[in-house]
This record gives sequence, structure tokens and C-alpha cells, in this order.
Amino acid sequence: MQPDANLIVHEVLSWVIPGLVTIVLGFPIVRLITKWLEPRPIPPRELSTIDGRLEKIEAAVDAIALEVERISESQRFTARLQSEQQSPRLPGPAASSAQ
Repeated sequence: MQPDANLIVHEVLSWVIPGLVTIVLGFPIVRLITKWLEPRPIPPRELSTIDGRLEKIEAAVDAIALEVERISESQRFTARLQSEQQSPRLPGPAASSAQ
């Protein structure tokens, strides 16, 4: 038994028309959303203030790095002095056995 031609056309159009409507309406909506989510360019005036702040941060990080290097060098020096001053000690008799 052959299916009715009108039924086939109705079935095809029930899938094609909603698909076309989705594409026709969905594409502009997706473009609007992507344009809205796209980051806006920063004005040059704000960029100059950001550059100044970044230079200050860079100078502060350099100063901190220098201080950390000085601290670690002093710790190495102190550890070396302590190891040179300590002589190896042999365990002696315990204080309780001496009495």
C-alpha cells in the first residue's frame, strides 16, 4: 500500500518549516549574543593609566625579589657560620650515670 502524497508532503513540511524558521531567526539572535559577549576595546586614556600601574607593580616586584635574594644570602651565610663553629661531638656518659 502506497502512502498518500499529501501525507508525505505534510510530514516533510512539518520538519522543514520549523527548521527554516529556527535557522532564519536563530542566526541573527546568535550574532547579537556573540556581539554582546565580545569584549569592548579599552580607551587609550585608560590604557595609559594601566601602563603606569603595571610599571609600579613591576618595580615593586623587582624590589621584593632583591630583598628576598638578600635574605636568602644572609641565611646561607649564617648557616655556613654555624656549621663551621660547631665541632662534631661524641656522645659522652649520661648525667644520671655520673652520679
